[in-house]
Amino acid sequence: MHTMRNRKGLYKNFNTHLILHFSILITFVLLVLGCGKKAPPVPPREKKPPAVNDLSTSIDGDTLKLTWAIPKEKGRIISDLSGFIVYRSKMLLSDSDCEVCPAPFKRVADIPIEAKGSRYMKKGNSAYTETLKKGYRYVYKVIVYRKGITSSDSNYVNLIY
Repeated sequence: MHTMRNRKGLYKNFNTHLILHFSILITFVLLVLGCGKKAPPVPPREKKPPAVNDLSTSIDGDTLKLTWAIPKEKGRIISDLSGFIVYRSKMLLSDSDCEVCPAPFKRVADIPIEAKGSRYMKKGNSAYTETLKKGYRYVYKVIVYRKGITSSDSNYVNLIY
């Protein structure tokens, strides 16, 4: 009878060791094999900043003023935006026969957004001014950027001066 108890204990002990070794083996296999394709690590993608969608103009004499609201999410101004890039296409009226042809844009301004609490953040809008020359067709657009990532184009503003 004494030997029967030892056998039961031996089998129980053997089963416990077998389960332990098997779980260690499974863990090792999963860690070594992993999942997915082996490749260098890829940094997480940054979310594109939202585009300006309310670009508008006003003209006083020969001075143009572009204005737009700083993009918001959930009703609040996005605080980690770096700035705005203003692009302009300027063509002589005699050269701009094609209304649907793509406009050749040039970067004319980089407007950084100052630190939190600046006048931009308080007012919630931004602006750009320049002097216009007569006899030209102008097209403007604005792009928002943050940490090297740019938004889509804003709405375009066309004017003839």
